[in-house]
Amino acid sequence: MTRLKKMTQWFTVILLSVLFMPVMATAATPLTFWTTEVTADRQAVIKYLADVFMILNPDVEVRVVGIEENSIVDALTQAQKNGVGPEIVSCASDLLISFSECGWVNNQGTERCISTIGRDRFYSGTLDRLRLADGRYGGIPFNGWIQGIWYRKDWFNERGLKPPTSWNNIIKAAKEFHAPEAGRYGILIGTQADAYAEQVFTHLALSAGVQEFTPTGKVIFDTPEAVRTLKFYIDLAQYSPPGPQTWRGRDFYFQGKLAMMFYSTFIMDDLAIPYIAADSLTGNHFEELSATPYDHQLLKHTGFVSSITGTQKTSYGVINALGLLRTDKGAQEKAAERFVQFLFTKDAYISWLHMVPGGMMPTLRDIASQDTFFRDQQGVFQRYSRQRIQSILSGFDSLKSFSFVNGRLMPKAAQVSAKGLLAKMIKTALQGKKTPEEAISQTAEAMRTIDSDL
Repeated sequence: MTRLKKMTQWFTVILLSVLFMPVMATAATPLTFWTTEVTADRQAVIKYLADVFMILNPDVEVRVVGIEENSIVDALTQAQKNGVGPEIVSCASDLLISFSECGWVNNQGTERCISTIGRDRFYSGTLDRLRLADGRYGGIPFNGWIQGIWYRKDWFNERGLKPPTSWNNIIKAAKEFHAPEAGRYGILIGTQADAYAEQVFTHLALSAGVQEFTPTGKVIFDTPEAVRTLKFYIDLAQYSPPGPQTWRGRDFYFQGKLAMMFYSTFIMDDLAIPYIAADSLTGNHFEELSATPYDHQLLKHTGFVSSITGTQKTSYGVINALGLLRTDKGAQEKAAERFVQFLFTKDAYISWLHMVPGGMMPTLRDIASQDTFFRDQQGVFQRYSRQRIQSILSGFDSLKSFSFVNGRLMPKAAQVSAKGLLAKMIKTALQGKKTPEEAISQTAEAMRTIDSDL
């Protein structure tokens, strides 16, 4: 049964159950829900969920508005000035923290929702990402993705190698499997000045205890730990496929020519579904690759490591959250809490997650034990065992970020990323234009320039 049919049946049952409810004499409380999920297919699911909620709660009227993530800060700032802001937003967790620091978030309502949903149900790392310096919460973690190393578990077993959970294990395996003369490479990392390289470096740096700023905004990036991370990155680059590499290099993995690759859980559907993987099975992107049949055993032979240990166990990923905004109108704030709690009910929550299987992973521990979670329309999760899913999700317990330090959002960290400082640093060091020490020092000075501009 397709998701659409199941959703239609759910809607019909709910509709029939309320046909004989007494008609409300009072006007419905209006709610505006802004979400950065703006594509037509995702908007359709979200509006459907809002319709179901309104059938169950005829005293509330929900209006869903799609807002591009790059526009939401300016749009919300203007809306707050004009007194016409939304009651609920769905966006990246860091944005909600900054909204809270502006005084826009209903922190008490947020705390009530977390308590009602069940604090212990959340992965601790997802709650930590929304925790403010004073212990309150700036939002409710809703879904996210995790980056890690996907690797050929069968090859590792054949060579008696341990999973790539530590720097030592990673570099050892990269050397062991690297055989360019045979068309096989050790590991995929980014070697261009792009977001992929930044994400890989960030994961490794955080596992070495590197930070960009102190909670007070002082630059502390130029440390021996950061230099060590960059040197390690350069070492790993020797075992990557030839030429400037970015995420596209995953083609080597799908064609059986790569032992390990850094990638997020967005890769889960490509690994599981042949037609989704098809673009990586061509010779269109790399001269040394040609058309290759889909390997139906690849998913079985693939392992995943979400937490990496340099000097500390660290996961890296992104959390999207729901935010309750202050309105000073009791009825609207209570209605908003009800809608958020509804979105966390099993069927509504799983319907949301199924919009992007793998790209939207649950922040609640118990959801992946539900049978319906494994019945997404594309059949992605059905191809993963419950144990594998739980292992992937365990990364949510040790999430770390440059942009969030001791309960404080570091806005300057977002500017570091926006200016591409880490990506440029990596490429400069890989090209040998700067030593690792020089590249780190130069990047730290650029961070201090950002500091002085604020």
